[in-house]
This record gives sequence, C-alpha cells and structure tokens, in this order.
Amino acid sequence: MKNLWDPKEASQFEENSLQMRVYSSRLLGNNSDLVLHGGGNTSVKFQETNLFGEEEEILYVKGSGCNLATIEKNGFTPLRLKTLRKLAEVEN
Repeated sequence: MKNLWDPKEASQFEENSLQMRVYSSRLLGNNSDLVLHGGGNTSVKFQETNLFGEEEEILYVKGSGCNLATIEKNGFTPLRLKTLRKLAEVEN
C-alpha cells in the first residue's frame, strides 16, 4: 500500500486531534481498495476542556451517512467517556 500522507497538506489540519482525524479519514475514504461508497468508521479520543473549565475524555465518532472522503469536523459526534462508562454499568 502506498503511503499517501502529505506532511504539507496535514499541516493544514494540525489545529487539534479532531482535525488530524478529519485528514486521515479523508485519506482512507479516497482509497477505493479500503472503503466502499465512502463508508467505514473512524474515531479519535482526547482530553478536552468543557464549559466549566474541567478536563474530560471525549471520543469523537464518525457519524453514519457521512462520507469518509469528504468528511468535515461536524461529521464526528462527541461522546463523554465518563458518562458512557456509567451507562455501561447500568443493569437492564
């Protein structure tokens, strides 16, 4: 497989981890050997400061229906991992 990572192009996305995931998702989405019709999933997890100034772990997940080849930042849904972990412990 040919490495398509372009440091010059990637530098336009270096603002944060989510922007870098947008870039890497587009690379994957443009490779028809890896994805069909723009499908597939990508995500990224990192620390983010919330509205109250607290650090929390956020998992950004590519939304269904978003094309990997053309995805933008708003194509990823933020999920608070602390809340998700609590939900996982709730009995049915």
